[in-house]
Amino acid sequence: MAQHIADVFVVLDILKIQNNFSTIMKKILVTGGAGFIGSHLCDLLIEKKCKVCVIDNFSYGKKEFLPKNGGLELYEADIRDQQRVNEIIQSFQPEVIYHLAALHHIPTCEQKPTEALSINIEGTQNILDAAGKMDGLKKIVLASSGAVYEIVDTLLLEDSTPTVPYDIYSVSKLTCEYLLRLWSNKNNKKAYVARIFNTIGGRETNDHLVPDIISQLKNGKETIELGNLEPKRSYIDVRDTSKGILSIGELGTEKDFEIFNVGREDEFNVKDIASMLGTIYGTPFIIKQNEGKMRKVDRKKQQASIEKLRSKTGWQPGYSVADGLKYALDFTLSQN
Repeated sequence: MAQHIADVFVVLDILKIQNNFSTIMKKILVTGGAGFIGSHLCDLLIEKKCKVCVIDNFSYGKKEFLPKNGGLELYEADIRDQQRVNEIIQSFQPEVIYHLAALHHIPTCEQKPTEALSINIEGTQNILDAAGKMDGLKKIVLASSGAVYEIVDTLLLEDSTPTVPYDIYSVSKLTCEYLLRLWSNKNNKKAYVARIFNTIGGRETNDHLVPDIISQLKNGKETIELGNLEPKRSYIDVRDTSKGILSIGELGTEKDFEIFNVGREDEFNVKDIASMLGTIYGTPFIIKQNEGKMRKVDRKKQQASIEKLRSKTGWQPGYSVADGLKYALDFTLSQN
C-alpha cells in the first residue's frame, strides 16, 4: 500500500514537471508585426502566452494595432539595417521567427522597384544572416505570396504548379523563398514558406481593392471606379490568414523546408467583392471600369489549394468572405 502511494506521488511529480515545461513561454519574433497580418498574428501569440518581439519601421504598420497586454517587446527598426537587426535578434534569442516585413503593394512595387527589391530581398537576407548565428532558433516562417505561381486555370498546388513571377513583387518573394531554402540547407534548420493569398479584413495598411472600395463608399460616391473587374481571387479573412501562418510555425515535419498555401478554395471576382460590400454597407452604386487603374498584366484567376496545410495541421478557414468584408468595413468606420 505504501509503495502504491509512493508511486502515485512520483507520477504526480512527473505531471507537475511536464506542466511546468508546457507553461514556459516560447520566444517568438515577428518582423512587420505592427502591420495588417502581423498584428493579428501577434494577437494570437500573446493569447498563447508567448513572449513576443516585434520589429517594424512603421512605414505602414501602426503601434495601436499591437496587443496592449502581454509584455510584447517592440523595436522600431528597418530590416535593411543589418547591424540593428542583428543586435535585436541576438539580444532577444527567438525560438521561432515569423518574417512578414515587406513592401507588398504591387502598384507601389512597380513604381519603386529598387526600393521594393531592397526591402524584400536585402531585408530578408539580413534576417537570415542574424538567424544563422543562433543555436536556439528552431525555425523560420516566411510570408510569401500566391502571386509567385505561373498563370494557370487550375488549382495552385505547392509541389507541382510551376512558379513564374510576373511583377517586381512576385520576383522579390520568389527570390526570398530561394534564399530561405539555401539558409535551411546551410544551417540544418527548419524553414517554411506561407504563400498567402488575397487577405481582407480590419487593419489593412495598403490601398488594395477592398480599402479602395470602402474609401469611395465613405466619400459618398454613387459610381465606384475600379480597375480590372473580371479577375477571380481566393479572398481570405485576415483572422484566418494569421491562424494559418501560426499553424505553420507550430508544425513539426520531417522535411526541413516546406511550402504551404494560405487562402480559400472558393473564388470571387472584383465585381462580386464590390457588390457584397455594397450590400453590407447598405448603399446602391454603379461599378465603372477605370482604365487608369487597370493592370497591364493581371491573371484571370488565382485559386489556392489548401489541402496540404489542412492535412498537415487541421487548419482551415473559419470565416466567410462576407465576414472578412464586414470586418474590413466595420473597422474602417470605427476609425472615424
